[in-house]
Amino acid sequence: MELLENLPFSKFCSLNITDKAKFYCEVSNVDELKEILEFSKKDSLEQLIIGDGTNLVPTQPFNGVIIKNNIRGIKRLDNLTIEVSSGENWDNFVKWTINNGLYGLENLALIPGTVGAGPIQNIGAYGTEISRYIQSISCVDIKDGSHHEFNNEECDFGYRTSVFKEKKNLFILSVTFKLSKTPKLNYSYDSLREEIDFNDIKGDLLSPMDMYELVSKVRNRKLPNYIDRPNVGSFFKNIYLTKEDFLQLNLPFEIPIFQEKGLYKIPTALILQETGWKGKRMGNIGISDKHSLVLITYDKVKGSEVLSFTERVIDDVYLKTGLKLEVEPTFI
Repeated sequence: MELLENLPFSKFCSLNITDKAKFYCEVSNVDELKEILEFSKKDSLEQLIIGDGTNLVPTQPFNGVIIKNNIRGIKRLDNLTIEVSSGENWDNFVKWTINNGLYGLENLALIPGTVGAGPIQNIGAYGTEISRYIQSISCVDIKDGSHHEFNNEECDFGYRTSVFKEKKNLFILSVTFKLSKTPKLNYSYDSLREEIDFNDIKGDLLSPMDMYELVSKVRNRKLPNYIDRPNVGSFFKNIYLTKEDFLQLNLPFEIPIFQEKGLYKIPTALILQETGWKGKRMGNIGISDKHSLVLITYDKVKGSEVLSFTERVIDDVYLKTGLKLEVEPTFI
């Protein structure tokens, strides 16, 4: 295990941020994790666990240890149950499930990051969330070394959240999934239906791999690739209002509103578009012209600049609509 010093965040996260971490290392097993935790405790250094850094927004230099999770391995427990080490690449795992005749995760194709990062914010796309297929999660507490097992209910999953967002001392070691041998493809999401109709595809003839490729094609067309244009994917959450709050809403423009589980869903992408933020650039930071939920960096920036830009967007949208945006990635 190599310990690096004063490494810029741009080297291990998907935004081009020049602020530096005091220490950085990658761990491939639990013994290496214990070793770096002992080192950091000896010098009273803060620890931050990351996956691929594709959902991380550093806002200042980090005077501690960044620990990148590279713990790998996939274990089939029975015909439907798979235990996956947290450092596995998420998209590679989705393809692995399809190639091994296990289905359910097709709509989550091409989401950047690791398997262990997925449950933290309950990743979701095109009508599917990861929480639907999680059976349990195994963790270690980096403060005292104790091991913990969470079943699905104990994970307290919600819209882009889970118990692990608050319990930052928990290092996810593995995630156990319960999948299906029978494909039940979900192509009801508007952008998927549009792609199917435009290409005159018969939805009922799609295979799980066809579905994976369909989702990938839509994502590639709508979302900028973080390698070509640094970003962290969806930057702002959709807004959900109670009926009482919705009836008080008085938007200065018309957009489609959706009802989900007794709440009113306000599409934040359309809010940002209608308030003039889509494609808007200030210095080396801006909102993508491909998708208004995506904040991008055009060149090197400081984390404080990203924070300032974010606050400006939130304040402007609130002033124009009365709606308070929430960020989706993790700010540090």
